[in-house]
Order: sequence, then C-alpha cells, then structure tokens
Amino acid sequence: MFRSVLPLILFASFLYADFNEGWVKKYAFAAGVDIVVTKGDLDGISGINSEEAIQENVILPEVPLFLVYAFDARALANASSIALNFGLGYPKYEHKSQKGSARYFRIGFEYQYHFLWPEPFRIGTGVGYEFSSMRFPKASIGEEGNWSYANFTGNGPHAVLSAEYFFTENIAVEGAIRYRLLYLNRVATDLNDVSKLSDAVWQGMGELGIRGMFVF
Repeated sequence: MFRSVLPLILFASFLYADFNEGWVKKYAFAAGVDIVVTKGDLDGISGINSEEAIQENVILPEVPLFLVYAFDARALANASSIALNFGLGYPKYEHKSQKGSARYFRIGFEYQYHFLWPEPFRIGTGVGYEFSSMRFPKASIGEEGNWSYANFTGNGPHAVLSAEYFFTENIAVEGAIRYRLLYLNRVATDLNDVSKLSDAVWQGMGELGIRGMFVF
C-alpha cells in the first residue's frame, strides 16, 4: 500500500511546486499528544516462541487504546517539511493470563508536502518511517515457569494527512491523522537477551493527534 501511496504524494507535490520561487527556510519544534487505536497480532490471547536454544514463550497482550506524548523537530522549506519525531506512551494492556502497564517508544522521520503554502491554513500529506518498541513487564515465561519482561522491537512505515493553521509566523497548530504499520520481529527478555521471534508480530496503529508548533 505504501509503495503505491508514496509516488502519488511525490507527484502531487511536483504539480504544486514552483521551482522558480525563492526558498524560504525555517525550523520548528512541535509538541502534543496522539490518541492511538491499535489492532493486530497483539490480541490478548496468543503467544509466540523465540528462536533461541533456551525455550521461552512470549505472550501477546492486547493494547487497544492509549495516549502518546509526541515531540517533533522540523525543518521547513517552502511547502515541504522534514521532521525527526519522538513518541512515548504508557498503555494499559490485557491478556488472558494477566494485565498491567506497558511502555511504548518510537523514533523516526516524516516528510510532508503542505498544499496552500504560504497561506495561514495548509493541508499536508506525507509518509514516514520509524523504529518502535513495546515493553511489557511480565510477558515472557521460561521452562521453569519464571516470568520476565519482554521488549518487542521493530520498524515500520506510516502515512499522514494533516491540517495546519498559523496564527502568526511563529505560532501554529496542527491536527493530523496517521496510520502506522508496526513490524516487530525481535524481543528482548531476561532469559535470552535479544532474540528473533519465530513469527513476526504485525500491528496496525491509527492515530488522531494535535501539535502546538513554535516556528523560528
């Protein structure tokens, strides 16, 4: 899906770009929250094995809804922007064997093209890619029945549709919808340190977010 979306975004940005205009370069910091809804292999029922010699079973807790605190550092050049973004959340999880609090972290980059620039109101669309991790305090159990933490890690792409409004040249707000596809193929535990999962964990994440932006 993302391979087909990216060419369309780039094509649309070239249609609206004026290559004879001067470059207006700025920078911005953005901070806000994302409301995240997830669906996928983290279903609250299943388990999975690591591919290490020491056998352990890793449960797949369900994480249906949570908040992510988001921070961006952006470079703006006319209608285009590139962002380095961070996200941190502490979702509640449930599994048929237990429940508790997890920790979600991501770091990645994002490109957006903002239609209607340089008007105060702008519509943006773009794509990005990030490294993500989801850490559960008790999600792995070995042959002796001892529980361990399990930290799932992996990468994945995302698509974004945003709307920005600039109150002044320096103050703006952004609302955005993002869809992330997580591909988690490794897990770290007390028993095996970092090991490859027998099957990759796929998780879709839909986000509704708002950011306050300081531009300079």
